[in-house]
Amino acid sequence: MFQKLNEDKARYERRMLLGLGVTVIAFISYIPLGIAVGMIAFFIISLPFLGGAIYAGINLKKIKDISNEFKKVYVTDELKKVFPASTYIYNHGFTEEEVIKTGLLRKQDRYASEDMISGNFVGVNFRCSDVLQKEVSNNGKSSSVTTVFRGRFYEFDFPKSFKSNLLLLQPYNFRPFSNFEKIKMESIKFNSEMKVYAKNEHEAFYLLTPQFMERLLYMDNKYNDKISFSFLDNKLSIAIDSRKDYFDIKPFKTVNKSIISEYRDELNDIKEFIRVLQLDQTLFK
Repeated sequence: MFQKLNEDKARYERRMLLGLGVTVIAFISYIPLGIAVGMIAFFIISLPFLGGAIYAGINLKKIKDISNEFKKVYVTDELKKVFPASTYIYNHGFTEEEVIKTGLLRKQDRYASEDMISGNFVGVNFRCSDVLQKEVSNNGKSSSVTTVFRGRFYEFDFPKSFKSNLLLLQPYNFRPFSNFEKIKMESIKFNSEMKVYAKNEHEAFYLLTPQFMERLLYMDNKYNDKISFSFLDNKLSIAIDSRKDYFDIKPFKTVNKSIISEYRDELNDIKEFIRVLQLDQTLFK
């Protein structure tokens, strides 16, 4: 199953390295060539510099195509074993508007989302996909791109409908807009681990019972303080800034049966959210 995939991937990886090598050599050669021939060096170097970069990019896309073909077969197969009535779309995800509406992420310069899984478990509808956000900064002379969020975004049915947004954020997360109020809970431990922002203080205390806060802290610990929660309407949204793509095959990494185990772990995480947070219960109705 993996031999041909790894052989094809290795061929494109070698071509990537060749293209990057040409680009690096052209870059290094620019200064001494510029001293020797002046401005004409720019035109001499431009072709190999850009050509190498384009050639590397083409072969990186080839690896992405291999990854997509693999995911279409094997993610779908594993998904049907865990959630028979479910769908997987490798090139589709949450829209930026859906994500921003939850309050967990702010609008950024670049946005992408893929690997959408949707289904139902013990009566709870869910959706999840990879989300990537990047910020572009420009000081007038140069620009830089910073990854703001890279990870998994989840949406679950919640057994209560909220009139206004309630956010549980990490201490390092941004502060929401002024129409949110920061709420202190009675649990010192919970206050030290997560910030609570609400538009309705009564709803915050109604939801965050001591038992529910314990379950939230369990998830916070499992995901190493990279998780945030949003309660809006009758939906629970969860963002995990893990800094990784969950299903993609990576360049220069051998593909073996462990990737199937990673697929299963991600799918079982969905089940654990529903079970640990008891989203199939009607405690809040």
